[in-house]
Amino acid sequence: MHRFFVTADGFSENTVTITGSDVNHIRTVLRMKPGDKIEVIDPQGYQYEIVLAEVDKAHVRGDILSRIEMQTESPVNIRMGQALIKGNAFDLLVRKATELGVHSITAIKTQRCVARLAKESEANRTQRWQRIAEEASKQCGRSRRPEVQSTVLSIEEFCQQSADCDLKLVFWEGEQKIRLQDVTAPDSVASIVFLAGPEGGWAAEEIDFLIQHGFQTVSLGSRLLKADTVSLVILSLLQHRWGDL
Repeated sequence: MHRFFVTADGFSENTVTITGSDVNHIRTVLRMKPGDKIEVIDPQGYQYEIVLAEVDKAHVRGDILSRIEMQTESPVNIRMGQALIKGNAFDLLVRKATELGVHSITAIKTQRCVARLAKESEANRTQRWQRIAEEASKQCGRSRRPEVQSTVLSIEEFCQQSADCDLKLVFWEGEQKIRLQDVTAPDSVASIVFLAGPEGGWAAEEIDFLIQHGFQTVSLGSRLLKADTVSLVILSLLQHRWGDL
């Protein structure tokens, strides 16, 4: 059954109203009509079975048949900071990170980034990533969409946004000893923020800055992983140790 995310203002009594781009998708792509059924997810993670009552150009309205609470989100809030990488590799990262249960995704600009985004194209690219995250959330059965930062942040800005996390990690090719099992972690970890670098790696002064702001450097072993592989490996390891993998 096709699934859609609906904001709180779309719910009223026993009906749901869908607006925005999903309307065109329902009408012209899926060609659904009154009487057809869909699933919708509210911001609290409840899933509703809906029978469509009205399908027009401006909105889609349906009647609620049932409601259940979904249990598909990870128990740990993981915030991913990924340095910009070249080509369309970031698109795939967003999709796969969503499947792995990431809570939020932020693109970071660093000294050695090969990829650069012009200011005028930044909004288009981040909006694309938001759409990819939403589509991936529907496909993998999540009850919420990851938050995709609408702007590319500097390391300093990212540190400010992540100050409240229980555990802060930066995965660095220059770290030789400390693996994930060696990090110093609180007894209870509810939130984790991590940073993964660009193709050119981290600059020494960036690592110094991150350490000063509470980040622990971590190694992923003796082999060098490509920039578009690292974050997915990290997410898998974090979910295995503190999450639900």
